[in-house]
Amino acid sequence: MAKKAARQVVRYIPSVEKALEVILWLAEKQPGIDVYHVVKSTFYADKFHINKYGRPVIGDHYRAAWWGPLPCVVYGLLCFRPMEILALGGNGKLPFRVEEGTFGVYGDRGPNAKRLSPSDAEALQHGWSQVHGKTFDELVLKTHNDPAYQNAIGGNMDYRDFISGGSNIKKKIEYLEEVARIAAL
Repeated sequence: MAKKAARQVVRYIPSVEKALEVILWLAEKQPGIDVYHVVKSTFYADKFHINKYGRPVIGDHYRAAWWGPLPCVVYGLLCFRPMEILALGGNGKLPFRVEEGTFGVYGDRGPNAKRLSPSDAEALQHGWSQVHGKTFDELVLKTHNDPAYQNAIGGNMDYRDFISGGSNIKKKIEYLEEVARIAAL
């Protein structure tokens, strides 16, 4: 019997510049927002935007990590990892800080509005509203119940699985498959 080929995960090339502005947007929206709430807000913002507008905000690479969907570029920036800083063309100094002990994120400047479209800001507001006021445990449960997380089975998440209900699901998925690898976000 022939083995069925595994489907290739649909991913984007992430915009590190937008990832930085997303962190700053969230830090301005809620000064001291913790790292966990930032990464979950980002997930819900990308999911919202891809469903409503056909593309994610950042196009981050999501892993189905222990504590839920993990946007690798956003998390890399929050951890001050060299690859993300180098991708920004920076010298190591980022315009935000993460407070030791609480992991609260504070911006040293506001987000650059030229880097975020009005629909990006709408999606970020949605993402923030999905996590605001929720505990770590509530968000673990909520994100672990998300089909995109469950379908990844502990691996890389597929943007096709971000698409939920509504009409034209097949068309939306075909569009993602066509443009994801070449899209400029």
